[in-house]
Amino acid sequence: MRERQSAAIVTIGSELVEGLRIDTNTAEIARDVSRFGFRVDEAISVGDDETVLADTLRRLVHVHPMVVVTGGLGPTHDDVTRDAAAAALGITMEADPALTAFLQPFLARHSDPRSAAQVLTQAFVLQGAEVLPPTNGTAAGQVVPTPAGSLVLLPGPPREMRPMLARVLDRFTPDRAEPRELGVTGLAESDVQHAAQTALAAFDGIQLTVLAKPGDVRVILLDDGAGEAALDRAANAIAAEVGAPCYSTDGSTLAETIVAEAAAREVTIAVAESCTGGLVAAALTDVPGSSAVFLGGAVTYSNAAKSRLLSVDPEDLKFFGAVSREVAQQMAEGALDAFGADIAVSVTGIAGPAGGSNEKPVGTVWFGVASRVGEGVDAQASVAWNGASREAIRARAASSALNLIRREVLKA
Repeated sequence: MRERQSAAIVTIGSELVEGLRIDTNTAEIARDVSRFGFRVDEAISVGDDETVLADTLRRLVHVHPMVVVTGGLGPTHDDVTRDAAAAALGITMEADPALTAFLQPFLARHSDPRSAAQVLTQAFVLQGAEVLPPTNGTAAGQVVPTPAGSLVLLPGPPREMRPMLARVLDRFTPDRAEPRELGVTGLAESDVQHAAQTALAAFDGIQLTVLAKPGDVRVILLDDGAGEAALDRAANAIAAEVGAPCYSTDGSTLAETIVAEAAAREVTIAVAESCTGGLVAAALTDVPGSSAVFLGGAVTYSNAAKSRLLSVDPEDLKFFGAVSREVAQQMAEGALDAFGADIAVSVTGIAGPAGGSNEKPVGTVWFGVASRVGEGVDAQASVAWNGASREAIRARAASSALNLIRREVLKA
């Protein structure tokens, strides 16, 4: 394996450095370039300040053979990347005729001539640059020679950035296998980590990364000399060590796994949600092709909606409360009947920050399962995620509900 060259990633935007948006581009770019002989040594976020960005790039282009910049290539006043790069390299810019022609149809969208003029700033290309024409959006990318190698300017929006980055990397030969990514739910991050490390004791040349969010853990295996076959064997070994909580070894999300398994078994799904407010249905419908298996969902936030739409007994709501085994069971059964599905799962809980009691603290969630392929109607014991935020409780509840669907689908 050849020696790896250093790289730097710069993400542009005051919204990033001020905490208004989360930078997801750095992780994606770092994983991509690492397969093509580059080692990311620096990752920097810079606000929309031309001077600061120019100073940053001036240093990086003399140090790293690859510097990838995302953001700041649009038509607004705070899109300063082109000017900053020109200043850093001491070169000029000029309008590219092909880009100017490409942008012409977009001018008609603007009633203010000043806005139209700003659109055309996206046609300016640095001296000696290779243009990366836009496939999504209007901002072009550029690859500019530098004293150490190349400066790659890419748009910030991921759907615009990805095809351009792929085009740049196509000119290099991969020296590492694609990472393997496993999905695990229902286990703590540290438990998953120890299980993965146990399985990896039999393998060399593999780096392990464990990433967690509420209700879901991702195990990422990076090739450090092991190769394709060894990565596959390692992924399978970790899946066996983790057991049933491991729902995928190919990078699929929990919802993607459910849709694929349900389609293979010709099983249909419905959901009834309260505290999750549609998160379960949203996760499923995010998956292309989900319409073949997902029939629908009901967000029954109020007691009246639970009774009217899902036929939950009003007396049981009064006696047991909306967050109870009895109501969870009836919600699931109501959704099964209302949508004519094979499997229905319900979720009802107290997400907080208010509304809890000694008997039912904030974080208490009940799940119901009604199935024509499994064991009829049932409810899972309540889970109390004490101390978690409202966002985390809802995310964990949605993930738990999805996992119940997965487990029921696998019975078919």
